[in-house]
Amino acid sequence: MTEPHEPTEPHEPSDPHGNASAAPRAPEPSASVAAASARRVASGGALRASALLLAASALLSRGMGYGRDLLLNSLYGATELTDIYRASFAVPDMLNYLLAGGALTVSLLPRMARVYAEIDAKPPGEKATSGPGRGRHPEVDRVFSLIASFMLFAVTVGVVLGEVFTEDVVRLLVDGFSDAQVKETARLTRIVFPAQICFIFGGLVQATLLARQRFGALALTPLLYNGGIIVGGAVGALSGDIEGFSWGALVGAVLGALVVPVWVARDQLRFRPVAPSLHPEVRAFLWTATPLMIGVSLTTVDEWLGVHYGSHLAKGSISWLNSARRLMLVPIGLIGTAAGQATGAYVARLYAEGRRDELANLLGTAVAGVSALALVVSAFMMAAPESVVGLLFEHGRFGRADTVHTAAALVPLSAGIAAWTAQAVLARALYGVGDTWRPMIATSVVTAACMPLYAWLSERGIVGLGVAGSVGMSLQVLTLAVLARRKLGLDLRVLGGGLLRAVPVAALAFGVARGVDTAATSLTQSWPSTAHYGARLALAGLAWATVVAVAGSLLGMPGLDVVRARVAARLRRR
Repeated sequence: MTEPHEPTEPHEPSDPHGNASAAPRAPEPSASVAAASARRVASGGALRASALLLAASALLSRGMGYGRDLLLNSLYGATELTDIYRASFAVPDMLNYLLAGGALTVSLLPRMARVYAEIDAKPPGEKATSGPGRGRHPEVDRVFSLIASFMLFAVTVGVVLGEVFTEDVVRLLVDGFSDAQVKETARLTRIVFPAQICFIFGGLVQATLLARQRFGALALTPLLYNGGIIVGGAVGALSGDIEGFSWGALVGAVLGALVVPVWVARDQLRFRPVAPSLHPEVRAFLWTATPLMIGVSLTTVDEWLGVHYGSHLAKGSISWLNSARRLMLVPIGLIGTAAGQATGAYVARLYAEGRRDELANLLGTAVAGVSALALVVSAFMMAAPESVVGLLFEHGRFGRADTVHTAAALVPLSAGIAAWTAQAVLARALYGVGDTWRPMIATSVVTAACMPLYAWLSERGIVGLGVAGSVGMSLQVLTLAVLARRKLGLDLRVLGGGLLRAVPVAALAFGVARGVDTAATSLTQSWPSTAHYGARLALAGLAWATVVAVAGSLLGMPGLDVVRARVAARLRRR
């Protein structure tokens, strides 16, 4: 087999006048500085707008995700049946991971960013399009069609094999399940398997859109996906069958992951299927994507390990751990994922254009800000876990005992929120410039080193699995920070200084919120459960927010100024 072609480094920016040897005239340095300053302002403003759009999408998506989980928990509780349903997504997720489905966007993004940078650098008369006035470019269509045809063939083969051997793979993953549980898990798995075709192809389309900083489809995808699950679950509930959630996931994937991106890109992109081959463009893409296929990362493996070891624990353990993970992922999605998606797209563009100083500044500011905000949010989640879980989930068949178990898992999981958010930004930035091999090796080593930790701590139940996940993710983000420092110039002093200012704020906020929650527990013990948890959460949240606002302002905590500005803007509009 031939060696894959490594993508070339982007061209360094040339002198705007094309005369490197001539001494500049007096006004030109000022003009150059002004232009650079204007670019920085434009990039920063566009990044903030994009991040806010994606954060709003993440907020709505997490809200819908909560509605989905609330519906599932209320109808079926945390039982053997819900353990089976949640386990049924593990094998399709593995296929998605093996084909780098979750990272196809960032794998193709560097190439598309370079293609568009080359097109933009041409004189207006040379910017040929493949459709008059429709914004298509033959080179974009060519690159996309070659890569998409190959990946579409690969995922189709994977889905067919997965449908055939589902039961065997499920039996290996959840070896603590009985034969009847394995068969039911396999039945539900086969329903959601074809959704991976939508995720793979749609991810490639998203890369082309992001290369042009078009984030609308990316914002809509999770909303339609979660909406499909909710509708499917509600319809299935009429007959008392949990598989309605599975069919809803499939329909949501078709609409959100495939139809919307293709529709949005209709004026920008044309897919022309070709026979799958190892064309140089495909080899270049595989060079970037292969590390994401063969490597492992705790961002995904942590959930698989939770399912694997949870199958050996008490019935409901997988559901308790999954519910705690969903709550932990809310601030990660709002802070880290949205910032990572927006930052990755702009980092790719700045890197392709050779604007390295702007890139380093942008990345350092982003990582420091999201890490600090995530740290204070994790303090609140750890201070009032029962209030959070009880208010959100203790309804229907999800009872008090389920709340206690889920809250116990939420505490150690929340300790890793800052690490999860930081890695979301750092990983996207590295992938966005085509650096995938070194992160793959680093995260694979960290994951392998943490495997004994998971095995040992699983004996302590779901709390032990939560501890293992947070410790492992902290080690992973440290390795990514070192790589980002070497590749992208990330200033670790800026990051460390931001965290040092956030730690005392988080510690103080935790102590105050914990004290208020404990006091409120005694005062409201006889109240109905919703009022009891709501009062505890409101009082603890108010105390936490006050401490964060005051102490954060005094210490100059990163990210807080952005939040204040956003709140003030909303108040002015009202």
